[in-house]
Amino acid sequence: MIKISFSIASVVGLALLVVGCSSSTQTTTSEATAPAPSNAVSNDQRVNAILESSCYECHSTGGSAPWYAAVSPTYLAANSARGVLNFSDWQTYDAQKRADQLKSIAQSVSGGSMPPGDYTALDHSARLSEEQKQILLTWASQPAIPAH
Repeated sequence: MIKISFSIASVVGLALLVVGCSSSTQTTTSEATAPAPSNAVSNDQRVNAILESSCYECHSTGGSAPWYAAVSPTYLAANSARGVLNFSDWQTYDAQKRADQLKSIAQSVSGGSMPPGDYTALDHSARLSEEQKQILLTWASQPAIPAH
């Protein structure tokens, strides 16, 4: 029994060590001015990059979380998260739905509930820096316009 507990603890400890060593990518100012792809959520590539690294795993049908995310209770609820907000469907949202979603995004980011702590504890690259939060809050406060 002790050997099994030790083995499980070793695997969990190793997983947390690997996760702790992950790094996040930074975007440059020139990326912000590049043309947005037709399925982009925003015209600002910094916003798109932040959404991809911190939100798409749970809020996009294209998200493929790393193996260790499966132990996050929040990630386990990702299918319901996609039902609330799915960035893969953003281009199909009408102006009112986009406006409602932007308001919700602003509240969640400013309140610190997104991305959720149990997920970012495992996936450090999903954490938002203060600068990234401000970029998202500025974007979310703009009128909901298409990203074309």
